[in-house]
Amino acid sequence: MREKQAEYVATNIRLPKETLQELKLKAVRLHKSLAQLVRDAVEQVYGIPKPKAKSLKEFHKDPIFRIIGICNSGIRDGAVHHDREIYGGILKRPKK
Repeated sequence: MREKQAEYVATNIRLPKETLQELKLKAVRLHKSLAQLVRDAVEQVYGIPKPKAKSLKEFHKDPIFRIIGICNSGIRDGAVHHDREIYGGILKRPKK
Protein backbone atom coordinates (compact mmCIF):
# COMPACT_ATOMS: atom_id res chain seq x y z
CA MET A 1 0.00 0.00 0.00
CA ARG A 2 1.30 3.45 -0.83
CA GLU A 3 2.13 5.92 1.92
CA LYS A 4 -0.52 8.55 2.57
CA GLN A 5 0.21 11.93 1.00
CA ALA A 6 -0.15 15.05 3.13
CA GLU A 7 -0.93 18.46 1.69
CA TYR A 8 2.22 20.58 1.71
CA VAL A 9 2.88 24.28 1.21
CA ALA A 10 6.15 25.55 -0.25
CA THR A 11 8.19 28.12 1.67
CA ASN A 12 11.64 29.66 1.53
CA ILE A 13 14.24 29.71 4.27
CA ARG A 14 17.70 31.28 4.36
CA LEU A 15 20.59 29.17 5.60
CA PRO A 16 24.33 29.72 5.63
CA LYS A 17 25.86 28.17 2.51
CA GLU A 18 27.92 25.68 4.56
CA THR A 19 24.86 24.58 6.55
CA LEU A 20 22.88 23.94 3.39
CA GLN A 21 25.73 21.94 1.90
CA GLU A 22 26.01 19.80 5.05
CA LEU A 23 22.25 19.22 5.12
CA LYS A 24 22.26 18.14 1.48
CA LEU A 25 25.07 15.67 2.16
CA LYS A 26 23.24 14.31 5.20
CA ALA A 27 20.05 13.94 3.12
CA VAL A 28 21.93 11.89 0.53
CA ARG A 29 23.49 9.68 3.20
CA LEU A 30 20.08 9.09 4.81
CA HIS A 31 18.30 8.60 1.45
CA LYS A 32 15.92 11.45 2.24
CA SER A 33 15.06 14.74 0.59
CA LEU A 34 16.23 18.00 2.09
CA ALA A 35 12.60 18.89 2.70
CA GLN A 36 12.06 15.65 4.64
CA LEU A 37 15.09 16.40 6.82
CA VAL A 38 13.66 19.82 7.68
CA ARG A 39 10.20 18.36 8.41
CA ASP A 40 11.74 15.70 10.66
CA ALA A 41 13.80 18.32 12.52
CA VAL A 42 10.78 20.57 13.06
CA GLU A 43 8.79 17.65 14.44
CA GLN A 44 11.65 16.55 16.71
CA VAL A 45 12.69 19.98 18.02
CA TYR A 46 9.32 21.69 18.32
CA GLY A 47 7.05 18.72 18.82
CA ILE A 48 4.86 19.72 15.89
CA PRO A 49 3.44 16.45 14.55
CA LYS A 50 3.45 15.56 10.90
CA PRO A 51 0.16 16.41 9.21
CA LYS A 52 -2.30 13.56 8.92
CA ALA A 53 -3.13 12.68 5.36
CA LYS A 54 -6.52 11.52 4.17
CA SER A 55 -7.10 7.83 4.53
CA LEU A 56 -7.70 5.78 1.41
CA LYS A 57 -11.37 5.51 2.41
CA GLU A 58 -11.66 9.32 2.70
CA PHE A 59 -9.77 9.72 -0.57
CA HIS A 60 -12.33 7.55 -2.39
CA LYS A 61 -15.19 9.74 -1.10
CA ASP A 62 -14.11 12.33 -3.67
CA PRO A 63 -16.97 12.87 -6.16
CA ILE A 64 -14.65 12.13 -9.09
CA PHE A 65 -14.78 8.44 -8.15
CA ARG A 66 -18.54 8.35 -8.86
CA ILE A 67 -17.83 8.40 -12.59
CA ILE A 68 -15.86 5.18 -12.49
CA GLY A 69 -17.87 2.41 -14.10
CA ILE A 70 -20.81 4.53 -15.31
CA CYS A 71 -20.11 3.63 -18.93
CA ASN A 72 -19.91 0.13 -20.31
CA SER A 73 -18.50 -0.20 -23.80
CA GLY A 74 -18.10 -3.95 -23.62
CA ILE A 75 -14.43 -3.59 -24.47
CA ARG A 76 -12.40 -5.84 -22.20
CA ASP A 77 -8.92 -5.40 -23.64
CA GLY A 78 -8.92 -1.66 -24.40
CA ALA A 79 -5.72 -1.00 -22.48
CA VAL A 80 -3.84 -3.49 -24.63
CA HIS A 81 -5.57 -2.98 -27.99
CA HIS A 82 -6.57 0.68 -27.81
CA ASP A 83 -5.33 1.41 -31.36
CA ARG A 84 -7.91 -1.04 -32.70
CA GLU A 85 -10.69 0.67 -30.73
CA ILE A 86 -9.60 4.23 -31.51
CA TYR A 87 -8.53 3.86 -35.14
CA GLY A 88 -10.67 0.91 -36.19
CA GLY A 89 -7.78 -1.43 -36.86
CA ILE A 90 -4.07 -1.72 -36.62
CA LEU A 91 -2.39 1.65 -37.00
CA LYS A 92 -0.19 1.59 -40.08
CA ARG A 93 2.97 3.63 -39.82
CA PRO A 94 4.00 5.69 -42.84
CA LYS A 95 6.95 4.37 -44.83
CA LYS A 96 10.16 6.33 -44.55
